[in-house]
Amino acid sequence: MKKLLLLILISFLAFESQAQNAYRMTLLSNWNNPNLNKVDTINIWNDLIGYYDSLTQKEYIIAGSTDSIYFFDITIPTQIKLLDVEYGSVKGVINRDYEIYQHYVYCVADQNRSSMQIYDLQYLPDSVHKVYEDSALAINTHSIFIEAKSKRLYMCSNKYANWTNGNLKESAMDIISLEDPEKPKFLAKLYVPVRSNGEAAFRWVHESHVRNDTAYLSCGYSGLFIYDLRDLNNQIILGTIVNYPQAAYNHSSWLNKNGNYLMFTDENIGSNIKIFDISIIQAPRIESYFISNTWATPHNSYWFGSFAVASMYHDGVFIWNIADTKKPQLAAFYDTYPQNAIGDYTKNFAGCWGVWPFLPSGNIIASDRTNGIFVLKADSGLLNTNEIQQTAKANIYPNPANDVLNIAVETNYADNFVVTVFDLQGNAVKQFNQQFKSNYLYTENINDLKSCLYFLEIKGNKQVIRQKLLKQ
Repeated sequence: MKKLLLLILISFLAFESQAQNAYRMTLLSNWNNPNLNKVDTINIWNDLIGYYDSLTQKEYIIAGSTDSIYFFDITIPTQIKLLDVEYGSVKGVINRDYEIYQHYVYCVADQNRSSMQIYDLQYLPDSVHKVYEDSALAINTHSIFIEAKSKRLYMCSNKYANWTNGNLKESAMDIISLEDPEKPKFLAKLYVPVRSNGEAAFRWVHESHVRNDTAYLSCGYSGLFIYDLRDLNNQIILGTIVNYPQAAYNHSSWLNKNGNYLMFTDENIGSNIKIFDISIIQAPRIESYFISNTWATPHNSYWFGSFAVASMYHDGVFIWNIADTKKPQLAAFYDTYPQNAIGDYTKNFAGCWGVWPFLPSGNIIASDRTNGIFVLKADSGLLNTNEIQQTAKANIYPNPANDVLNIAVETNYADNFVVTVFDLQGNAVKQFNQQFKSNYLYTENINDLKSCLYFLEIKGNKQVIRQKLLKQ
């Protein structure tokens, strides 16, 4: 009987411990090196992003430490595999930020004299290739966002060199062209309105979220501004969210699939995540606000189907069901930072910094400033969502080919593709004249190509596919 009671007690304590640290979410793997350089005694890691290679069907993490950029393979999610570490241009950085475009990752930092870096990911898992590093467009940048459709990079709170006197120039946000992904080109600065008293409406854009050239700009204590940026010579403010319940430091935002609701965070202790109805964009209306615990601090939140996935610093990763935008319901959580006692938030901004829920596997990746990189999985069936992962697959035949090649690109979305043939040295030797539409079969003549091995690049607005082609 005593043994039975002891087993019951052990089981209860194990459940109690698990109940405090996780609910409907499981840890698949964790990677950390606590000996890396720290800032403020506890901070090693900052942001991260996921990358999916549609050709190899592998999943990766790009994550930042105070000194470097880390590249992990998480195709087997229970085994995080470190592939490469690249020096991040500068040391002692609290904040780094990343964005993926095609098979490139764009990297920035916002402390010391840094630069923008671009890494080519197409050779993973074997290697990453740095194809760009320059401070002409950016020395310090707080955050970036890329809209693939318009081929634009948005650089928020950007500082760049003034070569006349050595001081840094400042820009609320710069807009960069990625027509050539390896050669970013300046397009325009954000127009910042001036109030009647001569003061700027805001100084910085902290983070941006852009869809169809409409930009949702979180501007700290100045609030949130919504811009029409289709014509960069005629930038128009469509709406603002500046006076709202628990208004604080407006940090970042994300749209739902239909674009009629906007969710954003205020990065202050005890400040709730907010959802606004923006169907009338000139008159946004509060729907609801919610938080993990009373004195918690939200950081980043993402709209994933009918769920909100958020990094909550001390509280870790939280998921809410927001199918009813007026009544968010807690769905799951995992505490990446168990060092703080329940209700103790005295160490400001400790814990989970970054989270990313958009990998095809459905696994959620997260970065904790002290405890490293996490791969998490919500309970089976929890994250039922209407979000469809955009996929593209190329069929080329025959392969090996003689004089004629059949090319078809199968996608679950509409896109146009440009097809280019490269030799093994990376030189473009042939580009077909027409654009290839999704889900059509095209027959092309290749009798002008020499007999050897080539790479076929099929580039769309959203994805790039590469396949080997043997010409006989």
